[in-house]
Amino acid sequence: MNLPNMLVTLAQTNDSAQASLFPFPFKFHLIFACIAFVFFAYRFSVNKRPYQLIFAIAIPLSLMIWLSDVKGYFYLIGAIELLLIIAAVITSIVCKPQKDASPVEVSAKKAVEDVQETAEDIAEEVSDHASEE
Repeated sequence: MNLPNMLVTLAQTNDSAQASLFPFPFKFHLIFACIAFVFFAYRFSVNKRPYQLIFAIAIPLSLMIWLSDVKGYFYLIGAIELLLIIAAVITSIVCKPQKDASPVEVSAKKAVEDVQETAEDIAEEVSDHASEE
């Protein structure tokens, strides 16, 4: 079979002849969803990033598509999945982890703190010396 004939055959196939919208059966979808849920739930428990929690919810939610053969239901689940993916992308951009301070910044902060402590010590000695006189 060549490519043009395959495309014509697929175009002529009606919805009742197609068993499902997925190229793999329910069992594989269920296994994939379970593995993805465990992975994203674990990553969320470790990293606490919101997009991981969103994906931990969104992927098993895709199993709901197997509950009905109504086209409107497929589109509703697809729209919900799209919204969850958009929310995950936005939260991954907005909720970035804060970068650790560089060694130069740490040493500069320490130096400032040391200078402030030294200045406070000198001010105390001067006030003690002035009160003695």
